[in-house]
Amino acid sequence: MTDVDTSEWSAHTDSIPSPEVMGLKEMREVIKNVPRYLSGLRDQYGPVVRVPMGKTDAFLVSDFDVVQDVIIASSRRFDKDAQKTGPGPDDWGSSLERVLGKGLVTSVGTYHRRQRRLIQPVFHRQRIAGYGSAFASIAAEASANFTEGERFNFHEEMYELALGMVTRTLFDVSLESEAAARIRTAFPREGGPLRWELSPFGKILLHLPLPANRQFKQGLQAVDEIVYGMIEDRRRGKGDGQDLLSLLLQVTDADTGEYLTDLELRDEAITLLMAGHETSSGSLTWAYYLLGTHPEIRERMHKEIDWVLGDRLPTVEDLPRLMFTDAVYSEALRLYPPAWVLVRRSLEDYRANGYHIPRNSVIMVSPYVLHRDTTWWPEPERFIPSRFLSFEDPFDSFSGQAKAPGRPKLAYLPFGAGPRQCIGNVFAQMEGVMALATLSRHWEFEPVGEPPNRVTSDFTLQPRGGLEMVAHRRR
Repeated sequence: MTDVDTSEWSAHTDSIPSPEVMGLKEMREVIKNVPRYLSGLRDQYGPVVRVPMGKTDAFLVSDFDVVQDVIIASSRRFDKDAQKTGPGPDDWGSSLERVLGKGLVTSVGTYHRRQRRLIQPVFHRQRIAGYGSAFASIAAEASANFTEGERFNFHEEMYELALGMVTRTLFDVSLESEAAARIRTAFPREGGPLRWELSPFGKILLHLPLPANRQFKQGLQAVDEIVYGMIEDRRRGKGDGQDLLSLLLQVTDADTGEYLTDLELRDEAITLLMAGHETSSGSLTWAYYLLGTHPEIRERMHKEIDWVLGDRLPTVEDLPRLMFTDAVYSEALRLYPPAWVLVRRSLEDYRANGYHIPRNSVIMVSPYVLHRDTTWWPEPERFIPSRFLSFEDPFDSFSGQAKAPGRPKLAYLPFGAGPRQCIGNVFAQMEGVMALATLSRHWEFEPVGEPPNRVTSDFTLQPRGGLEMVAHRRR
């Protein structure tokens, strides 16, 4: 897309549709729900929008051909280190990099491609299937703690559940262990300083002596001690563990024969820990909120769970028969994708729909926005799990919609796509469906109060302040 003289483009950047600069009052409203704001920009201005961000601009693209090019076809012409375009020295790094190090989420270029190649086998579908029983047993433990008629912060409970699942599979420790307790209390909820990841001044804010920054730094040091201690223990042991950290210790570079260093292991372990529970806790919360506001869909899911499971816990072998439960989770991910925006930095001048996007620009691709494209998702704000069934129901015009031939490949990308697709996408989908099937054997949950209008949209998409629900035992 750079096969023309760039001088022809000089007028195009300024002509890209853009909203007016907002005042403080308008900005406060936008901050309540940034994903919804971006979706409105696409609806009002089209598939390429210039979004003012302080002293810089970002470019929201939602044309599927352009998205395909940025995320997959020409992915090497873009990188993820978008904060290099913001104020502050480049060596300060982004807020995510300060926490996760150079794990798969934050690393770039040839280093990221090497790490991805080395670690990918650890997440092979058959290997991940071995964690299914752990998912079910941990969800069953959580289910036993609910009380009839109890009103509670459901998101907090799902945070604990997801953290329990990831600590069990990553480190082979229970949620009652000292290590898990330290991990659970290490970081502030709703991202802490991670909420500045998309801010053009994020690098500067991260270095200010703020209470949240101090708490986050202390928490990170505590988790580092735990992770490095576990790495040392496993290096001394037999090396035959099946938790993810043990498997990462066995990874070798086929070209050099080298193993991952302690620092590389630490970065990947912290990445899996943070990304694993942040994404799943939000997804399960949104799924149960949607089920609570759509009792007819909830009833259909319950019937399937009862028919497939009876009185026992789900197993991985049950997943092909839990088709509607899987569709419920997939539709929740469509409406509330945890990775709601994918940010890239253009490494060279780029042309999108005839517009010139200069080198070093921030380009945003939002799954939240793409999942609301009315061309491919009729009535996109409605919760309709049957879209994801693998067959068409003649009495349901939405049935099988997401599986229909001819759809753009990236019309649905809750886990990203291309070389930077979430490496744990199979893990996450299996975890979510197993949790839904286990908790819903005996319980249903009723949302309390007004619909969540404020969302935390920094690291992942979460209901700000949590979500109040009432537990009811199924009759």
